Amino acid sequence: MTLLHKYREDVQWLKENLSAMVKNAMEEKATENGNITATFVAEQVAAATERVTEPLVQKMVEMEERLTARIGASSVHPGTHSNNPALSSERRLDAHLYPSYKYQDPDAAERNKRKTDWDVPQGFVLPSADLYSGWQRWLQGIASYASTDSNGKIINAPVKPLRLLKHGNLPVKIRRSYDNNWKPIMELLEEEVKEEVRNRHVDDMDFDFFRGTYGKALKGATEKYPVFATAKNTWKVSTYVRKKREVDCQRKREAMLV
Repeated sequence: MTLLHKYREDVQWLKENLSAMVKNAMEEKATENGNITATFVAEQVAAATERVTEPLVQKMVEMEERLTARIGASSVHPGTHSNNPALSSERRLDAHLYPSYKYQDPDAAERNKRKTDWDVPQGFVLPSADLYSGWQRWLQGIASYASTDSNGKIINAPVKPLRLLKHGNLPVKIRRSYDNNWKPIMELLEEEVKEEVRNRHVDDMDFDFFRGTYGKALKGATEKYPVFATAKNTWKVSTYVRKKREVDCQRKREAMLV
């Protein structure tokens, strides 16, 4: 309840101050050279939002973990039976039917200009997440993502587990971000627990499963990339990817010198 109260206060602060933060940034830019573009405004909104919402997300994660531990819930999906290996194949196949989203990608190559079926809703942006939150989304997806339909109406659009996103079904910008900032570290983690992930339906992934597989996966990944042992709490998924890439490049250079 204390965390929830603090979260409400933070959201209220955000509601009252976000526009002022962007306004101040615009005024500073205008003072410098008077050139305020739509791109600059969008960047300031994105930066301000990221800066003030990330702590809120972390509070919510902490609340979820504490609540799950306190009530002894066996699953984040009520009504499932995570310990029952005899679940029918019909249930496993049909438990989730993820939608295909209809729109055109303005950045698509000429050969893909007519493609209108995508794995993610229009306007989707891969979240800036810490590694554990990223692991949850990699395995479980995003139950509700705020998007807009063809009429501009805001809708809640589910996104399948990020590990199931198909390269050819992602808009250009999302595909680049996915390949460069998410896949390398998440596939490294998944490789360490591939059997557990393969044998567990998304409906049966509970708090214990996420924490257990994450701990085991990170331990294995750290043995391969010791740099992860010095990770800071502020490291995002993309930071782990960058650190992994730096190690890979260094090892490649050393191999060439041998």
